[in-house]
Amino acid sequence: MRIEVENDRVRARKKQEYEDLVAEKEKEGFEAHLEKISVLGANVFGILVMLITAAITFPLFVVVNGSDALDPNRVFGFPGYVGLLFFLVLYAVSIFVHEFIHGFFWHFPCKKKWGSIDFGFNPKNITPYCHCCEALSVPVYFWGAIAPTLILGVLPIIIGIFSKILFLVTLGVVGVVGGCGDILVIWTLRKHKDCQLFDHPYEVGYAYFVKKQ
Repeated sequence: MRIEVENDRVRARKKQEYEDLVAEKEKEGFEAHLEKISVLGANVFGILVMLITAAITFPLFVVVNGSDALDPNRVFGFPGYVGLLFFLVLYAVSIFVHEFIHGFFWHFPCKKKWGSIDFGFNPKNITPYCHCCEALSVPVYFWGAIAPTLILGVLPIIIGIFSKILFLVTLGVVGVVGGCGDILVIWTLRKHKDCQLFDHPYEVGYAYFVKKQ
């Protein structure tokens, strides 16, 4: 496992590792292709998911628990600025937890286990990231990609609704929105069923390796 801050040296190393992997896969009879994700499309998708998720979950919370349970002072856990600050801190922590969950699920099938997982922080985008240094099968990639959204998004929403904890519903909605990029990637996997996937080191998207015809 490597924990790093993204810089020119790290980017150069990741690029070299990718090129080495492409060369290795070519010897095995595979060819590399790139599936790019539109940043603009991802942002628009994120807004739509946020609106749709909120439009479904909060009314459902009211249906299950009654309108009295929808207390504005409990949206962020505590009333006023204290609640907002608490929520923002918890959200910031959840971003790092999100990346750890990716790595946790992806490390199991890797030959080097945790040795194939990199955790880092990109100062340019002010975001943490998780990068797997091995090519993964579509099912493994799928579950590793969707796991943070399920654990930090869907699960808190379900628990919050049935335990009358509005704060958990709010946290879950944000968790789902935080997984929009992963959901968009997963949507593209329907086109690549019989291949191996690898996070691209410098493009927004992933490489996929298919057998040469």
